[in-house]
Amino acid sequence: MRALLRPVPHQVGHVLAASLYRPSEAGTMVGGDLFDIRATRAGERAIVGDVRGKGLPAVRTVAAILGSFREAAYEAEDLPAVAARLERRLAREAEEIPDEELFATAVLIEYDSLAHRVTVTNHGHVEPVLISCGEVRMLEGPPALPLGLGGLAAADGPVAWSHRLTRGDVLLLVTDGLVEARDTSGVFYPLVDRLRHRFEGRAAPGPADVVNFLNTDLPRHTRNLHDDIAMLAIAPHSHT
Repeated sequence: MRALLRPVPHQVGHVLAASLYRPSEAGTMVGGDLFDIRATRAGERAIVGDVRGKGLPAVRTVAAILGSFREAAYEAEDLPAVAARLERRLAREAEEIPDEELFATAVLIEYDSLAHRVTVTNHGHVEPVLISCGEVRMLEGPPALPLGLGGLAAADGPVAWSHRLTRGDVLLLVTDGLVEARDTSGVFYPLVDRLRHRFEGRAAPGPADVVNFLNTDLPRHTRNLHDDIAMLAIAPHSHT
C-alpha cells in the first residue's frame, strides 16, 4: 500500500496538498481506499476513491485504478475523459478476476489556477468539503454512478461541474470510512460540524491543518474503525 499510495508532496503544481491513509485494522496497510494527485498541463488532477471489497483483492483493484489514473491524468483531454479511462480499466479488471459486482466510488477533480476554479466529477462518492472565507460546506453537483457501473447509465457519461477555488480556500476529499465512523452510541462522525467547530470564523487553514485536525479529532469520536479512511486536502498556492 505504501508503494501504491505514494506520499503526497507538500506542493503539487499550483496547489499545496496533504493526505492521510488510516487502515481499519491496526498493524496492516492493506485496504481498498486510494488517493493521488498529479500536476498536468490541464491543471492539477486528483482522485480519492474506495474500492468495493477488502484485503488483497481490493489492493489489486486499487493498483489498477491508480495505474490508469496516473496515465490518464496526463493524457486525457478533460475530466470526463479521465473517468472514461478508469471506467474501461475497471471493466477489464472485472472480466479478469472475474467479478460482476466490482466497482469503486470516486471523486475526480481538476484545478485551473488561471480561472481559480475546480472541476469535479463525483462517482457515487462522498461530496467534497470546501472551507472558504471562514465557512464550511459540502459541494454538491450532478451525481454519476460508481466507476465500473457506468454502463448502467442511460446518459453518455458523468457530468463535470465547477466551483470557484481561490487563495485561502481548502478543498477536502475523503472516503466514507470517515463520515461513517460511529461512536459508542452509533452516531456517525459529524464531519462538517467538526470542521465548522474548528475552523469557522477563523484564519484560513492550510491543507495540513485540516488533515492533522481530523487525524486527532476522529479518535475522540470512535475508538474502533470498521473501514479504511483516506483523505486528501488541497489549497491554491499563495503565489498563483
